[in-house]
Amino acid sequence: MFIVDRLKKSINSQKKRELKRKIYLPKKIYSDDMFLVSYPKSGNTWIRFLLASVLKQENDIDFHTIQTLIPEIGRNNEAINKLERPRIIKSHATYLKYPKVIYLVRDGRDVYVSYYFYRLKRLPQETTFRDFLARQDHYPCLWGEHVQSWLFNQNKKSNILLIKYEDLLWDCFEQLKRIVNFIGIEATEEQLKHAVKFCKFENMRQLEIERGRPYKEEEKGPDIFLQQGKKGNWREFFGREEKAIFKAREGKVLMRLGYEKNNNW
Repeated sequence: MFIVDRLKKSINSQKKRELKRKIYLPKKIYSDDMFLVSYPKSGNTWIRFLLASVLKQENDIDFHTIQTLIPEIGRNNEAINKLERPRIIKSHATYLKYPKVIYLVRDGRDVYVSYYFYRLKRLPQETTFRDFLARQDHYPCLWGEHVQSWLFNQNKKSNILLIKYEDLLWDCFEQLKRIVNFIGIEATEEQLKHAVKFCKFENMRQLEIERGRPYKEEEKGPDIFLQQGKKGNWREFFGREEKAIFKAREGKVLMRLGYEKNNNW
């Protein structure tokens, strides 16, 4: 029975890996495809808006059109098939052999807080942040697992540009310049500065309020997708128990990324 059980688990794991590949891979991948990858609630939408504002006219950009300008694999596959090359595609996949990747990472503690409020209306009413944090079934996986799959495993790194959300907050212009240079987009400093100004947090929130966003009923999330977008907001929600959960599970990843020097935070 032990051997049979192990065989079943192996088959199930293989099926899950194959399913993941089908979900997160377009029908055809081109050598000049660029994938914008992150764990949910890490600032992916912000970078999509920044890039779209460099490439397109401002009047064409909102939370609806961004789904066709820089579509998400698994959700906007029809739009991906219609894109002109070179294509920029959003993904939340764990590591896959994408041609080129911009990997956006954010302090996992802030990520879980933002994720909690994003999913709050779909959770049982009594769910506390501590309850949410302790879960093992977060989509697409745990934050630490996602980061490790892209940055710390023995995969090819030369095709991955690492961007920290906190660096975007600190100097959005310089990080956007790194991104467009990595992609190979020709853009003047004025274009980049204009994109940074257009994509300020308050402007994007106003766009959401005025024009709305797709999938609102499906997601049953907060009335506003963009929350505070701050750095270090986790301090308001992490008590002794929450810290213990995160440290035991993902503390090492946090330190490897440089967010903490040790586990004594």
